[in-house]
Amino acid sequence: MNKKVEEQLRAWGKNKEQVPDFFSKGIDDVLNNLPETATPTNERMVRTKPKKKRLVAKSLVAAAVISFGVIGSGFISPTMAQMLKEVPIIGSIFSNSEDRSLTIIDEQDLASTLNQTVTDQGITLTITETYFGGGRLVIAYTIESEEVELERVVKGRGVPLHYNALIDGEQFSHSTTFEQSVDEGVAKGIIDMSIGLESELSEKPVLDLKVKEIAGVTGSWNFTLPIDLEKTKAATKTFSPMTSATWEDAAFVVEKVEFTPVQSQIIIDRTVPKDDIFDYGFSVYDENGTSLGFHGGSGSSVIDVGNGLVNFKDTILLQGREEVPTGLMIEVYNNHGGPYESSKVKEVNIPLTESELPYTLNYPDGSKLIVTGVEQLEDETVVYYDIEGKLNLQNAFLMLEIENGERLPPIMLEAKRTNLQKLSFSQSFDQSEGPISLFTTIDANEVDTFVFEVKLD
Repeated sequence: MNKKVEEQLRAWGKNKEQVPDFFSKGIDDVLNNLPETATPTNERMVRTKPKKKRLVAKSLVAAAVISFGVIGSGFISPTMAQMLKEVPIIGSIFSNSEDRSLTIIDEQDLASTLNQTVTDQGITLTITETYFGGGRLVIAYTIESEEVELERVVKGRGVPLHYNALIDGEQFSHSTTFEQSVDEGVAKGIIDMSIGLESELSEKPVLDLKVKEIAGVTGSWNFTLPIDLEKTKAATKTFSPMTSATWEDAAFVVEKVEFTPVQSQIIIDRTVPKDDIFDYGFSVYDENGTSLGFHGGSGSSVIDVGNGLVNFKDTILLQGREEVPTGLMIEVYNNHGGPYESSKVKEVNIPLTESELPYTLNYPDGSKLIVTGVEQLEDETVVYYDIEGKLNLQNAFLMLEIENGERLPPIMLEAKRTNLQKLSFSQSFDQSEGPISLFTTIDANEVDTFVFEVKLD
């Protein structure tokens, strides 16, 4: 249950002037005995026969409060009325997400409660909560029906519903992943959008969500949803550095940097030669050169500004952060539009033995990756290395090759910084025994890089 609601209900239960003893005890009993919902995580889809039975236990508290507020006292106080409006009858869907960044929404009470319902074709769709911030729009929902078979969807591996969406009446670029669980015939899911906007939002933006298909059934489930920005303001750090840089015939302006605990974003205005529009990319680091991760991105509409140049905005999405860096290092790379040639990629195996370490891997541009050590621990294998030259080598393609020839990927995509005084990192793999080696590649395809700094004041 939503933390704020639970605390308020317990307060009501303990206030003897407002609520009699038998009622406060009933609230506490229900709250303390709400069943936990276990959801399998190792299956792609689980078909579940719809059941008429609803989540009765989790709605008893709200029902009891409503009954007492109306029958016991003859009216509902303003405080109680507002709380009832915000009660998520089935609890926060974000709290059980497979995505750790989404559980933060519930933990920090960043979601806005809506509970808007539309029924069509025997299918009831309820939008329960929304979150907006850091280039991310997330919508929690439930589906109930006796007419269709609802399915569990592992995040990013299925599409339980199809929709169109507008913000303030305008289309916006976005990519979407879904996740959905099914319990007692009720589907609980999340629409997770990474978005790019052409312009700043209005003070009170509105999302028009038009769902046109659910579980293979065509219908019309239309919602007009307010996007509450107040919830995320306290947890959001926003900067407008307007730092500019030029490189060859390209110009870049960092217009906006926004950090939230759920996701962060950087918006860069880019003017480049029309023929080179697809040649550039970005990597982002903090003031010490540590990668801030990469969660995707999008681009705005392209404007022809004449003289063979075009202009548009890049939205770079990064992992959520609560601690904000004092500056950024933005690495721009340019592949010059040349075809990628696999023949220019060399495979390398580095023996991870004391006699072979440190081992220096030299790259065509003069950069280096120096493997300095390895630990085979009880629960993991940790490889340590330093880099010189290109910052993106800290997340170089690395795999651990074990004795039987199997190659293990790293546990995390991002390397761990181990020393701020120099570019030292570690990468963890599953536990291993016996002789091991580090498999990687040296890519000689032509890619130039340019780094500029952005201060965040």
